[in-house]
Amino acid sequence: MIMKYFALLLVSLAVVVSFNTQPLLGQDEKAMRKKCTVSVTWTWRGEDATTVVTVKNATKKTLVDPVVRVRFYNKEGAEVSTDAKGYAARIKPGASKRLEARFWSSVDTTAVTAKGEVEYCVFE
Repeated sequence: MIMKYFALLLVSLAVVVSFNTQPLLGQDEKAMRKKCTVSVTWTWRGEDATTVVTVKNATKKTLVDPVVRVRFYNKEGAEVSTDAKGYAARIKPGASKRLEARFWSSVDTTAVTAKGEVEYCVFE
């Protein structure tokens, strides 16, 4: 009977600890994603924007399968288009990788600048 209570106590303690440390892990991962810089180059090809994204991993862990969000802005600085795409890539610590070029047909023709960020990824 005592063993049953002891086992129940251990299980509840493990659940409490896992719930309390989960937000800390998320905050740490968010800070690591901020260290990964994204540079965006793009040109107009007719009505489509050919966009190339380069991700630099400034963390000490390998960046795996990043989801990169690109936002396009007009002259006034207002966001006119945005989209995210996941890439199957592994980027080692300190390395940068040029990801595939893609065509965007949904970009507003008033766009003059573009910025990118790593929205989601896995660190190993």
